[in-house]
Amino acid sequence: MKSIDKVILGGVVVASTIGINYNIASADIVSQEIYTTTNRLNMRKGPSTDYTLVGTLDKGVKVKAIEKSSDGKWLKINYNSQNVWVNFAYLQKDKSSNNDIKLDSQYETTANVNMRKGPSTDYTKIIIVPAQTKITPIKSSSDGKWVQINYKNVTGWISAQYIKTVSTTPTPTQPNKVEVGKKYKTTEYVRARKGPGTSYDVATVLPKGTQVVPVEILKSGYWAMFKYNNQYMYVCTDYLESDNQSTTPTEPEKPINGKDYYTTANLNIRDGASTTSSKIGKIPNGTKVSVVDFNSNKTWAKVVYNNKTGWVSTQYLSTKSQEPEQKEDTYWTGTTTQNLNMRKGPSTDYSIIITIPKNSDVKIYETKSGWAKIKYKSYEGYCSALFIK
Repeated sequence: MKSIDKVILGGVVVASTIGINYNIASADIVSQEIYTTTNRLNMRKGPSTDYTLVGTLDKGVKVKAIEKSSDGKWLKINYNSQNVWVNFAYLQKDKSSNNDIKLDSQYETTANVNMRKGPSTDYTKIIIVPAQTKITPIKSSSDGKWVQINYKNVTGWISAQYIKTVSTTPTPTQPNKVEVGKKYKTTEYVRARKGPGTSYDVATVLPKGTQVVPVEILKSGYWAMFKYNNQYMYVCTDYLESDNQSTTPTEPEKPINGKDYYTTANLNIRDGASTTSSKIGKIPNGTKVSVVDFNSNKTWAKVVYNNKTGWVSTQYLSTKSQEPEQKEDTYWTGTTTQNLNMRKGPSTDYSIIITIPKNSDVKIYETKSGWAKIKYKSYEGYCSALFIK
Protein backbone atom coordinates (compact mmCIF):
# COMPACT_ATOMS: atom_id res chain seq x y z
CA MET A 1 0.00 0.00 0.00
CA LYS A 2 1.29 3.44 -0.86
CA SER A 3 2.05 5.73 2.05
CA ILE A 4 -0.56 8.37 1.37
CA ASP A 5 -0.82 10.58 4.41
CA LYS A 6 -3.51 12.94 3.13
CA VAL A 7 -5.82 13.24 0.09
CA ILE A 8 -8.90 15.36 -1.33
CA LEU A 9 -11.87 13.09 -1.35
CA GLY A 10 -15.70 14.11 -2.10
CA GLY A 11 -15.05 17.81 -1.27
CA VAL A 12 -13.08 16.64 2.05
CA VAL A 13 -9.56 15.62 3.36
CA VAL A 14 -8.69 11.94 4.24
CA ALA A 15 -5.52 10.80 6.11
CA SER A 16 -4.02 7.42 6.98
CA THR A 17 -2.98 6.01 10.34
CA ILE A 18 0.45 4.89 9.22
CA GLY A 19 3.01 5.03 12.01
CA ILE A 20 0.44 5.18 14.88
CA ASN A 21 0.02 2.26 17.29
CA TYR A 22 -3.21 1.54 19.16
CA ASN A 23 -4.16 -0.80 21.97
CA ILE A 24 -6.33 -3.34 20.12
CA ALA A 25 -8.10 -6.30 21.72
CA SER A 26 -7.50 -9.35 19.53
CA ALA A 27 -10.93 -10.73 20.48
CA ASP A 28 -12.57 -7.71 18.82
CA ILE A 29 -11.16 -8.32 15.35
CA VAL A 30 -13.90 -8.18 12.72
CA SER A 31 -11.64 -8.17 9.66
CA GLN A 32 -13.29 -8.05 6.23
CA GLU A 33 -16.87 -7.57 7.54
CA ILE A 34 -18.87 -4.93 5.66
CA TYR A 35 -20.76 -2.22 7.53
CA THR A 36 -23.06 0.61 6.40
CA THR A 37 -23.08 4.10 7.94
CA THR A 38 -26.42 5.03 9.53
CA ASN A 39 -25.71 8.75 9.63
CA ARG A 40 -23.13 11.28 8.42
CA LEU A 41 -20.00 10.07 10.18
CA ASN A 42 -16.60 11.60 10.98
CA MET A 43 -13.37 9.69 10.24
CA ARG A 44 -10.41 10.16 12.58
CA LYS A 45 -6.75 9.16 12.85
CA GLY A 46 -7.36 7.15 16.01
CA PRO A 47 -10.10 5.57 18.15
CA SER A 48 -11.16 8.68 20.08
CA THR A 49 -12.53 12.18 19.50
CA ASP A 50 -9.12 13.40 20.73
CA TYR A 51 -7.65 12.35 17.38
CA THR A 52 -7.59 14.59 14.33
CA LEU A 53 -10.69 14.69 12.12
CA VAL A 54 -9.61 13.55 8.66
CA GLY A 55 -12.84 13.37 6.68
CA THR A 56 -16.57 12.65 6.67
CA LEU A 57 -18.60 9.72 5.34
CA ASP A 58 -22.11 10.23 4.03
CA LYS A 59 -25.03 8.20 5.35
CA GLY A 60 -25.43 4.86 3.56
CA VAL A 61 -21.76 4.34 2.65
CA LYS A 62 -20.44 0.76 2.84
CA VAL A 63 -17.06 0.27 4.53
CA LYS A 64 -14.79 -2.71 5.19
CA ALA A 65 -13.93 -3.39 8.84
CA ILE A 66 -10.42 -4.19 10.05
CA GLU A 67 -10.66 -4.24 13.87
CA LYS A 68 -12.39 -2.73 16.89
CA SER A 69 -10.79 -0.59 19.57
CA SER A 70 -10.20 -2.17 22.99
CA ASP A 71 -13.30 -0.46 24.43
CA GLY A 72 -15.48 -1.60 21.53
CA LYS A 73 -16.63 1.95 20.75
CA TRP A 74 -14.54 2.56 17.62
CA LEU A 75 -13.99 0.62 14.43
CA LYS A 76 -10.93 0.74 12.22
CA ILE A 77 -12.05 0.58 8.60
CA ASN A 78 -10.55 0.57 5.16
CA TYR A 79 -12.11 3.28 3.01
CA ASN A 80 -10.80 4.04 -0.47
CA SER A 81 -7.63 2.07 0.35
CA GLN A 82 -7.01 4.11 3.52
CA ASN A 83 -7.22 3.01 7.18
CA VAL A 84 -9.21 5.37 9.44
CA TRP A 85 -11.36 5.16 12.61
CA VAL A 86 -15.11 5.76 13.00
CA ASN A 87 -17.61 5.62 15.88
CA PHE A 88 -19.10 2.10 15.98
CA ALA A 89 -22.47 3.43 17.21
CA TYR A 90 -23.24 4.81 13.74
CA LEU A 91 -22.59 1.60 11.82
CA GLN A 92 -24.72 -1.43 11.11
CA LYS A 93 -23.49 -4.72 9.75
CA ASP A 94 -24.26 -4.96 6.07
CA LYS A 95 -26.51 -7.89 5.15
CA SER A 96 -26.24 -7.37 1.43
CA SER A 97 -26.38 -10.28 -0.95
CA ASN A 98 -26.60 -10.70 -4.65
CA ASN A 99 -30.30 -9.85 -4.50
CA ASP A 100 -29.60 -6.45 -2.87
CA ILE A 101 -28.18 -5.04 -6.10
CA LYS A 102 -31.11 -3.86 -8.16
CA LEU A 103 -30.22 -4.01 -11.82
CA ASP A 104 -31.25 -1.05 -13.98
CA SER A 105 -31.57 1.10 -10.81
CA GLN A 106 -29.43 4.19 -10.29
CA TYR A 107 -26.56 4.19 -7.82
CA GLU A 108 -23.75 6.60 -7.00
CA THR A 109 -20.07 5.90 -6.34
CA THR A 110 -18.95 6.94 -2.84
CA ALA A 111 -15.24 7.25 -3.73
CA ASN A 112 -12.85 7.21 -6.66
CA VAL A 113 -13.03 3.51 -7.55
CA ASN A 114 -11.10 1.31 -9.96
CA MET A 115 -12.99 -0.33 -12.82
CA ARG A 116 -11.59 -3.78 -13.64
CA LYS A 117 -11.96 -6.31 -16.44
CA GLY A 118 -13.57 -8.82 -14.06
CA PRO A 119 -15.22 -9.11 -10.61
CA SER A 120 -12.03 -9.36 -8.54
CA THR A 121 -8.93 -7.35 -7.66
CA ASP A 122 -7.01 -10.01 -9.59
CA TYR A 123 -8.29 -8.48 -12.83
CA THR A 124 -6.54 -5.62 -14.62
CA LYS A 125 -7.58 -2.02 -13.91
CA ILE A 126 -9.28 -0.32 -16.87
CA ILE A 127 -10.19 3.15 -15.67
CA ILE A 128 -10.95 5.10 -12.48
CA VAL A 129 -14.61 6.02 -11.94
CA PRO A 130 -14.76 9.30 -9.94
CA ALA A 131 -16.64 9.68 -6.67
CA GLN A 132 -20.31 10.76 -6.93
CA THR A 133 -20.65 9.33 -10.43
CA LYS A 134 -24.17 8.12 -11.23
CA ILE A 135 -24.08 4.50 -12.44
CA THR A 136 -26.60 1.81 -13.37
CA PRO A 137 -25.53 -1.83 -12.72
CA ILE A 138 -25.79 -4.20 -15.67
CA LYS A 139 -25.20 -7.34 -13.63
CA SER A 140 -23.71 -8.37 -10.27
CA SER A 141 -21.23 -11.08 -9.33
CA SER A 142 -22.44 -14.31 -7.73
CA ASP A 143 -21.30 -13.16 -4.26
CA GLY A 144 -22.87 -9.70 -4.67
CA LYS A 145 -19.54 -7.96 -4.04
CA TRP A 146 -18.99 -6.65 -7.59
CA VAL A 147 -21.22 -4.95 -10.17
CA GLN A 148 -20.74 -4.57 -13.89
CA ILE A 149 -21.33 -1.04 -15.24
CA ASN A 150 -20.77 1.07 -18.33
CA TYR A 151 -18.90 4.34 -17.81
CA LYS A 152 -17.90 6.60 -20.71
CA ASN A 153 -18.60 3.76 -23.16
CA VAL A 154 -16.29 1.42 -21.23
CA THR A 155 -17.79 -1.70 -19.63
CA GLY A 156 -16.17 -3.25 -16.55
CA TRP A 157 -16.55 -4.22 -12.91
CA ILE A 158 -16.38 -2.12 -9.73
CA SER A 159 -16.60 -3.10 -6.06
CA ALA A 160 -20.17 -2.87 -4.69
CA GLN A 161 -18.56 -1.64 -1.46
CA TYR A 162 -18.16 1.80 -3.04
CA ILE A 163 -21.69 2.41 -4.35
CA LYS A 164 -24.87 3.61 -2.66
CA THR A 165 -28.44 4.00 -3.74
CA VAL A 166 -29.29 7.46 -5.06
CA SER A 167 -32.00 8.94 -2.90
CA THR A 168 -34.51 10.89 -4.97
CA THR A 169 -36.15 12.42 -1.90
CA PRO A 170 -33.48 13.00 0.75
CA THR A 171 -34.93 13.57 4.21
CA PRO A 172 -32.09 14.61 6.54
CA THR A 173 -33.06 14.88 10.18
CA GLN A 174 -32.34 18.53 10.94
CA PRO A 175 -30.38 21.14 8.97
CA ASN A 176 -27.74 23.35 10.50
CA LYS A 177 -29.47 26.70 11.15
CA VAL A 178 -27.89 29.32 8.90
CA GLU A 179 -29.21 32.85 8.26
CA VAL A 180 -28.90 35.18 5.29
CA GLY A 181 -26.42 38.03 5.71
CA LYS A 182 -24.57 36.57 8.69
CA LYS A 183 -20.91 35.56 8.53
CA TYR A 184 -19.96 31.88 8.69
CA LYS A 185 -16.80 29.89 8.08
CA THR A 186 -16.24 26.40 6.70
CA THR A 187 -15.49 23.73 9.30
CA GLU A 188 -13.33 21.66 6.92
CA TYR A 189 -12.33 21.43 3.26
CA VAL A 190 -15.62 21.35 1.33
CA ARG A 191 -16.74 21.37 -2.28
CA ALA A 192 -18.82 24.38 -3.29
CA ARG A 193 -21.14 23.54 -6.18
CA LYS A 194 -22.80 25.34 -9.08
CA GLY A 195 -26.24 24.33 -7.80
CA PRO A 196 -27.91 23.23 -4.55
CA GLY A 197 -27.07 19.52 -4.58
CA THR A 198 -24.29 16.97 -5.04
CA SER A 199 -25.47 16.28 -8.59
CA TYR A 200 -24.21 19.73 -9.65
CA ASP A 201 -20.65 20.32 -10.85
CA VAL A 202 -18.00 21.45 -8.35
CA ALA A 203 -17.36 25.20 -8.65
CA THR A 204 -14.35 25.24 -6.30
CA VAL A 205 -12.94 23.63 -3.16
CA LEU A 206 -13.20 25.90 -0.10
CA PRO A 207 -10.37 25.53 2.44
CA LYS A 208 -11.22 25.11 6.11
CA GLY A 209 -11.94 28.52 7.67
CA THR A 210 -13.16 30.18 4.46
CA GLN A 211 -15.66 32.97 5.24
CA VAL A 212 -19.12 32.52 3.70
CA VAL A 213 -21.96 35.09 3.81
CA PRO A 214 -25.21 33.46 2.57
CA VAL A 215 -27.43 35.53 0.27
CA GLU A 216 -30.11 32.83 0.06
CA ILE A 217 -30.99 29.69 2.04
CA LEU A 218 -32.79 26.91 0.18
CA LYS A 219 -36.19 25.92 1.60
CA SER A 220 -34.80 22.59 2.85
CA GLY A 221 -32.21 24.50 4.91
CA TYR A 222 -29.38 22.26 3.72
CA TRP A 223 -27.89 24.48 1.02
CA ALA A 224 -26.81 28.11 1.14
CA MET A 225 -26.07 30.33 -1.86
CA PHE A 226 -23.19 32.78 -1.49
CA LYS A 227 -20.80 34.83 -3.59
CA TYR A 228 -17.15 33.80 -3.80
CA ASN A 229 -14.53 35.16 -6.21
CA ASN A 230 -17.30 37.08 -8.01
CA GLN A 231 -19.32 33.90 -8.63
CA TYR A 232 -22.51 32.64 -7.03
CA MET A 233 -22.26 29.07 -5.76
CA TYR A 234 -23.74 26.75 -3.13
CA VAL A 235 -22.39 25.02 -0.04
CA CYS A 236 -23.99 22.46 2.27
CA THR A 237 -24.89 24.15 5.57
CA ASP A 238 -23.59 21.11 7.50
CA TYR A 239 -20.08 22.48 6.88
CA LEU A 240 -20.69 26.01 8.18
CA GLU A 241 -20.29 27.50 11.65
CA SER A 242 -20.66 31.03 12.96
CA ASP A 243 -17.67 33.30 12.32
CA ASN A 244 -17.40 35.62 15.29
CA GLN A 245 -14.03 37.07 14.34
CA SER A 246 -13.88 40.82 13.93
CA THR A 247 -14.02 41.92 10.32
CA THR A 248 -13.04 45.55 10.97
CA PRO A 249 -10.54 46.31 8.18
CA THR A 250 -7.17 47.69 9.16
CA GLU A 251 -5.99 50.81 7.41
CA PRO A 252 -3.65 49.87 4.55
CA GLU A 253 -0.09 51.08 4.47
CA LYS A 254 0.39 54.06 2.18
CA PRO A 255 2.94 53.33 -0.54
CA ILE A 256 6.08 55.38 -0.93
CA ASN A 257 7.26 55.94 -4.48
CA GLY A 258 10.25 53.70 -5.30
CA LYS A 259 9.99 51.62 -2.11
CA ASP A 260 9.78 47.84 -2.12
CA TYR A 261 6.60 46.18 -0.82
CA TYR A 262 5.32 42.61 -0.52
CA THR A 263 1.92 41.37 -1.62
CA THR A 264 -0.17 39.90 1.22
CA ALA A 265 -2.49 37.89 -1.07
CA ASN A 266 -2.70 36.59 -4.63
CA LEU A 267 -3.27 39.95 -6.23
CA ASN A 268 -4.80 41.06 -9.55
CA ILE A 269 -2.78 43.59 -11.52
CA ARG A 270 -5.01 45.91 -13.60
CA ASP A 271 -4.57 48.44 -16.38
CA GLY A 272 -6.13 51.19 -14.26
CA ALA A 273 -6.59 52.21 -10.62
CA SER A 274 -10.05 50.66 -10.21
CA THR A 275 -11.68 47.25 -9.76
CA THR A 276 -13.59 47.93 -12.99
CA SER A 277 -10.31 48.13 -14.91
CA SER A 278 -9.26 45.08 -16.92
CA LYS A 279 -7.02 42.45 -15.34
CA ILE A 280 -3.66 42.08 -17.07
CA GLY A 281 -2.14 39.46 -14.76
CA LYS A 282 -1.79 38.10 -11.24
CA ILE A 283 0.93 38.56 -8.63
CA PRO A 284 1.36 35.64 -6.17
CA ASN A 285 1.15 36.13 -2.42
CA GLY A 286 4.49 37.21 -0.87
CA THR A 287 5.94 38.67 -4.11
CA LYS A 288 8.27 41.67 -3.76
CA VAL A 289 7.21 44.62 -5.94
CA SER A 290 8.48 48.17 -6.33
CA VAL A 291 5.95 51.03 -6.34
CA VAL A 292 6.62 53.54 -9.12
CA ASP A 293 3.52 55.71 -8.65
CA PHE A 294 0.15 55.88 -6.87
CA ASN A 295 -3.22 57.55 -7.30
CA SER A 296 -4.27 60.73 -5.52
CA ASN A 297 -5.66 59.08 -2.35
CA LYS A 298 -3.02 56.35 -2.36
CA THR A 299 -5.51 53.48 -2.47
CA TRP A 300 -3.89 52.11 -5.66
CA ALA A 301 -0.21 51.64 -6.44
CA LYS A 302 1.43 51.44 -9.85
CA VAL A 303 3.94 48.58 -10.00
CA VAL A 304 6.05 46.66 -12.52
CA TYR A 305 5.78 42.87 -12.51
CA ASN A 306 6.95 40.36 -15.16
CA ASN A 307 7.61 43.22 -17.60
CA LYS A 308 4.01 44.44 -17.10
CA THR A 309 3.18 47.84 -15.64
CA GLY A 310 -0.17 48.05 -13.90
CA TRP A 311 -2.12 48.95 -10.79
CA VAL A 312 -2.75 47.00 -7.58
CA SER A 313 -4.75 47.80 -4.44
CA THR A 314 -2.53 49.13 -1.63
CA GLN A 315 -4.73 47.23 0.84
CA TYR A 316 -2.73 44.13 -0.10
CA LEU A 317 0.77 45.64 0.14
CA SER A 318 3.04 45.51 3.19
CA THR A 319 6.58 46.57 4.00
CA LYS A 320 7.09 43.21 5.72
CA SER A 321 7.59 39.96 3.87
CA GLN A 322 4.55 37.70 4.20
CA GLU A 323 6.35 34.58 3.06
CA PRO A 324 5.70 31.87 5.67
CA GLU A 325 8.57 29.86 7.02
CA GLN A 326 8.48 26.55 5.18
CA LYS A 327 9.82 23.73 7.27
CA GLU A 328 11.78 21.25 5.27
CA ASP A 329 9.88 18.04 4.48
CA THR A 330 6.59 19.41 5.83
CA TYR A 331 4.33 17.74 3.28
CA TRP A 332 1.98 14.86 2.67
CA THR A 333 1.81 12.64 -0.37
CA GLY A 334 -0.88 12.05 -2.96
CA THR A 335 -1.47 10.42 -6.33
CA THR A 336 -2.73 12.06 -9.53
CA THR A 337 -6.00 10.64 -10.85
CA GLN A 338 -5.39 11.81 -14.43
CA ASN A 339 -2.71 13.51 -16.54
CA LEU A 340 -2.38 16.81 -14.69
CA ASN A 341 -0.79 20.15 -15.63
CA MET A 342 1.63 21.69 -13.12
CA ARG A 343 1.60 25.49 -13.33
CA LYS A 344 3.79 28.33 -12.03
CA GLY A 345 0.95 29.71 -9.89
CA PRO A 346 -2.44 28.70 -8.43
CA SER A 347 -4.55 29.59 -11.49
CA THR A 348 -5.02 28.57 -15.12
CA ASP A 349 -3.70 32.05 -15.95
CA TYR A 350 -0.19 30.80 -15.11
CA SER A 351 1.98 28.97 -17.63
CA ILE A 352 2.37 25.18 -17.58
CA ILE A 353 5.65 23.81 -16.20
CA ILE A 354 5.09 20.12 -16.95
CA THR A 355 2.25 17.62 -17.42
CA ILE A 356 2.33 15.01 -14.64
CA PRO A 357 1.26 11.51 -15.77
CA LYS A 358 -1.79 9.83 -14.25
CA ASN A 359 -1.12 7.70 -11.11
CA SER A 360 2.08 9.63 -10.29
CA ASP A 361 3.08 10.21 -6.65
CA VAL A 362 3.54 13.87 -5.66
CA LYS A 363 4.49 15.78 -2.50
CA ILE A 364 1.81 18.25 -1.34
CA TYR A 365 2.95 21.24 0.74
CA GLU A 366 -0.35 23.11 1.02
CA THR A 367 -3.82 23.42 -0.52
CA LYS A 368 -5.68 26.69 -0.89
CA SER A 369 -8.78 27.71 -2.87
CA GLY A 370 -8.82 24.42 -4.77
CA TRP A 371 -5.11 24.50 -5.74
CA ALA A 372 -2.29 22.40 -4.32
CA LYS A 373 1.36 23.46 -4.04
CA ILE A 374 3.28 20.32 -4.98
CA LYS A 375 6.62 18.82 -5.93
CA TYR A 376 6.97 16.16 -8.63
CA LYS A 377 10.48 14.79 -9.14
CA SER A 378 12.58 17.99 -9.34
CA TYR A 379 9.67 20.20 -10.43
CA GLU A 380 7.73 22.46 -8.03
CA GLY A 381 4.52 24.31 -8.82
CA TYR A 382 0.74 24.28 -8.51
CA CYS A 383 -2.04 22.03 -9.80
CA SER A 384 -5.76 21.49 -9.21
CA ALA A 385 -6.35 19.67 -5.90
CA LEU A 386 -9.47 17.99 -7.34
CA PHE A 387 -7.34 15.55 -9.32
CA ILE A 388 -5.09 14.35 -6.48
CA LYS A 389 -6.16 11.60 -4.11
